[in-house]
Amino acid sequence: MTVQRVLAIAVVLVFAGCATSFSPDRIRSEITAQTGADPQGVLEFTLGPTMLSLARTLFASASAEAAGGSQPLAGLKKLEFAVYDLPPGRAATLDFTRMRVTGWEPTVRKRDASSSALVLVRGAEGDTVGDIVLITAGESQAIYARLSGRLSRTLPQALGDAVSSGGTDGVKRELMSLTEQSK
Repeated sequence: MTVQRVLAIAVVLVFAGCATSFSPDRIRSEITAQTGADPQGVLEFTLGPTMLSLARTLFASASAEAAGGSQPLAGLKKLEFAVYDLPPGRAATLDFTRMRVTGWEPTVRKRDASSSALVLVRGAEGDTVGDIVLITAGESQAIYARLSGRLSRTLPQALGDAVSSGGTDGVKRELMSLTEQSK
C-alpha cells in the first residue's frame, strides 16, 4: 500500500469519527449544561427495524387511498424520540442553535425570545437523506427526534415548517401526521 493511500484512509477514518453524535442522553446533558438544572421529566424511546416493521404491519390500512398516498416515513429504519420537561423559569436560557455541530448539514437554525430549533441532515443521496436530527425547545418542553433510514428529502423542511408554525406542539402534530400517512 502506498503512503498516499494510507494517508487517504486515515483522513477518511478521522473525519468519519468527527461527526457530532446525537442521542437522548446527549440532549439531556445539553439541557443541563445550558439551564443549570436537569429536565424535570423525560420521556424517551427508540424504535428499531423490528418494532417499526411490526408497527407498520399493525397499523397498515387496506384503503386504496392509503396504498396510493405518499409515505414520508416509508424508508424509516430507526427512530429515537425524547420529550423533556424543562426546569421552570430556565427555558429562556436554552438555545440549541449554540450547540457545536460537526459532520451534519443544518437545514433549519432558528432562535427567538421563547424558542430555539435545529434540524440537521447527513447522508444525502439523490432524493433521500440517511439521518435527520430535530432538536427544539419551547417555553416548557424540549423535543429531540432522530430519524434514520432512506428518508424523503422533503421531511427536514416539513419538520422545520412545523417548528416555525407551532413550536414543540407543532412538531408533535407533524410527527403524528406523518405517522398516520404511513399507515
